Amino acid sequence: MVCSNLWTPLTEAVFYYTGLSPTAFFTIAALMAVTYKVVYHMLGGTDDYMYVKKAEEAARRKPIQIGDLTAAELLGFNGSDPKKPLLMAIRGQIYDVSSSR
Repeated sequence: MVCSNLWTPLTEAVFYYTGLSPTAFFTIAALMAVTYKVVYHMLGGTDDYMYVKKAEEAARRKPIQIGDLTAAELLGFNGSDPKKPLLMAIRGQIYDVSSSR
């Protein structure tokens, strides 16, 4: 009874505003929703990409634990030797910046 009270005005409104039968209208609406979801997942959400990009940047900025290095010892990691990492100290934290070579 309640469904009938809602369904009849809905089908009449669909026909009045669109000129389509309710079956055609709901079929087109469902196909549009499915197409949107498929294309969205094929192309990937931009939020997902930005999350991955921010996570990679955060991983690159993490300080490495080498221990206490003096300024003289840190000079040995200035990038002149390609076998050693390139280290940079900022405010007491030592960062590996080798990936930006």
